[in-house]
Amino acid sequence: MTQEAVLGKKEKQLTELYEVMMHSIQTMKNVSKSIENPYNLTGGHLFVLMQLGKEQSCKVSDVVGMLGITSGAATGLTDKLVTLGLIERNRPEDDRRVVQLSLTDKGRETVMLIRKQRMEWFKNLFGQLDEERIDQIKDAFQQMRELAEKYD
Repeated sequence: MTQEAVLGKKEKQLTELYEVMMHSIQTMKNVSKSIENPYNLTGGHLFVLMQLGKEQSCKVSDVVGMLGITSGAATGLTDKLVTLGLIERNRPEDDRRVVQLSLTDKGRETVMLIRKQRMEWFKNLFGQLDEERIDQIKDAFQQMRELAEKYD
């Protein structure tokens, strides 16, 4: 096989891998939206809730950076979560310009529910596979993460 043929085959494989990955990601997003949304929240709302579930608190400016939105959009996004009683805003005494976000008890319960529903969905989906195949998929995702982290 010539070098051109090898490169052409690899280019075709990479294109097919990209298409399968993008389709899989979109399909998983679409399915997961229907199972994890007790308050009809958008992806941005869910992202903020799940992030607060990991970090305990964050600043509105962190939300701006993580989601790539304006501060006005971040305020609008968090307004709904505050109205639903899922998060609260606090201003530290030492710097009143900063707005800290944190989960309420209701917000923590919601995050736990979302995590539980996601895990159940995940187990139902991938639980159909044998242990060897699960390890292969896990290893492939680990490799992708390591490659992606080189560019981060």
